[in-house]
Amino acid sequence: MRLAKRLRVDLIDEARVLDLVISARYGIMWITSIYQGESPMRIEPAKKKVSELFPIQGAIRYDIPCFQRPYSWSEEQICQLLEDVCTEDSGYYAGNILVICDGDDFSVIDGQQRLTTISLFILALSDLFRQYSDVELAIENKGFIKRQLFSDGMYTCPRINLLEKDAEIYSDLLRISLGEELKGKWGNRRLYQRFQYVRNTLSEEFQSFSSMNDFYQKLMEVTLLRIDVPDVTDAFMVFSSLNSKGQPLTLVDLLKGEFIGKAASAGHAEKVVLDNWNELSAILSFGEDELSERFATQFLLNNLDAFENEAGNSATKSKALSRYQSILNEKYAAGVDYLDVLVRRSKVFARIVRPDLCEEVDPEELSSLERLGKLESTQAIPLLMFFIQEMSELGLEQEHIYQILNALIDFYVRRNIVLTPKSSNIRAKFLALIRQIRKEGARGREIVDGVINVLEELSASDEQFKAALNQPVYDKNAATARFVLIDIERRLGGSPIFDKAHPDTLDEYITSRKGKKKHPRWSIEHILPEGNLPECWVNDLADGDAAQAKKTQDEYVHLFGNLTLTPYNPELSQKPFYSEEAANKRDYKDKQNGKYVGLRIGLYLNESIPDGGAGETIDSKRQWGPRDIRRRNDWFVETILKLYPLPSKGAQN
Repeated sequence: MRLAKRLRVDLIDEARVLDLVISARYGIMWITSIYQGESPMRIEPAKKKVSELFPIQGAIRYDIPCFQRPYSWSEEQICQLLEDVCTEDSGYYAGNILVICDGDDFSVIDGQQRLTTISLFILALSDLFRQYSDVELAIENKGFIKRQLFSDGMYTCPRINLLEKDAEIYSDLLRISLGEELKGKWGNRRLYQRFQYVRNTLSEEFQSFSSMNDFYQKLMEVTLLRIDVPDVTDAFMVFSSLNSKGQPLTLVDLLKGEFIGKAASAGHAEKVVLDNWNELSAILSFGEDELSERFATQFLLNNLDAFENEAGNSATKSKALSRYQSILNEKYAAGVDYLDVLVRRSKVFARIVRPDLCEEVDPEELSSLERLGKLESTQAIPLLMFFIQEMSELGLEQEHIYQILNALIDFYVRRNIVLTPKSSNIRAKFLALIRQIRKEGARGREIVDGVINVLEELSASDEQFKAALNQPVYDKNAATARFVLIDIERRLGGSPIFDKAHPDTLDEYITSRKGKKKHPRWSIEHILPEGNLPECWVNDLADGDAAQAKKTQDEYVHLFGNLTLTPYNPELSQKPFYSEEAANKRDYKDKQNGKYVGLRIGLYLNESIPDGGAGETIDSKRQWGPRDIRRRNDWFVETILKLYPLPSKGAQN
């Protein structure tokens, strides 16, 4: 075996089979190649920065072959890559891309999802830099990005040539980098939705030019291993090997070996160690047959932050292995079975992230943990792990845990709507609080007050919260909008349409007809619909003026005042609010039982649709427009301010 940046594979033995190991910062990639004939295959792996893959100058072009799948990454996968780029050191290794090289043209055999996602990051940054038109560096960055996303000086040839419909959408999206408006309506297409998710997430995470520019510069330093091969035959030989036995060793894999080795050196029987590891794996499998790699990694990093963090910086995957190696040396030298410690802590982690699977969680805590989990509150996990694991030592009662959870829920609702502070700032504050509690020896009520003080410091004011609630919310954070709607329905309305014979299904997920994807039974319904407005809505909003109707839609469609819940979203779709001639949203009925399932379904949320002060009822209301949305939005603002108050010690006592 030979390690080098440029590898020439020579023939060996009669079967002409050779295994190569290519080391790429961390992880191991195995390539098995089988050769025919007398000419060896040439493989040219080289570490490339994103700035080299998307150069400011040069005609480099990436083509996605027709046999590839369309763009398919989930929000979770995008979020993971973003988190890795943000939290890992500069030069973070983000994986491999396998290409057939023909001069400046590269046919992407493996890695198109990662490459496309990175390009969406770059494109979203171009759009976000537009708000800093008075900052010279922002203007300069936009110019750089424009050249990075196109392979020609005329800005007509995209750097990445995607497949069919994706190519059409991507080409239209690239107009953003040129300062132009989109031509098409792509609301229901995956690539467009993922771009919107990337843009919204970056906008939420980086709320100053300085932080946004820092991320752009760090993104340019991200490294990928580009493996160049000369033809499709060689490409598929390498690809087949990568996807059969070539998975990089993960943090979990490496730690398993470390634990077994260190425990054995300390005199622990291998069987006992393996039993403990299997118990840990079972806890983090959450009822599935195999260990959840994602949850296991989250646990290992959160364990470091909650219990082993002395420096203050949040743990990263790239440094976690060396940190655990040091901990294991220290613990086993002191006679501590650290794997047993991790098993106990993993139960607490599971209790926080999947409380529905933990029998010992009481109903009130279960409800609070489930609600908190729906609010993208991962920054709070180490804090909660520390409190729950060390309850006795910290003098915490169960009532204290309830108070902390409720304060966190109020904080995250406000934070997710106002979009400040950044996630990294929240986690840093929580980790600092853990260190402070340890240092000062705070106990019981003192700890609760400390949490409240931090949340009050981090929270937006009521004025800021109210201002954000008077702006479109759904397009900023649809998950939080859904959470608030369900929470209002349950807490204030008591979900009147549900009873013993008809249990509450507001949180229920159902499987699609094809059996591949789960989605909420109840989804958000825009009363004034999204997308292209049909004639009936154009007439109602603007007397047939399509341009004015579109302007009104853009201003009002994503306000809380225009939102409700429904299990019949596809059926209601673009239907008119009311019509005597056609099916409409107000009076829509289930085709099987004939019951009202449109806006007359009986939800507490829908009681605010008619203007009761003006004598309207849902039965009499026939139109829906801006005045209705603003009136109803005012009701939402008042209600939400009461339900999610600014965290304060007075409110918790």
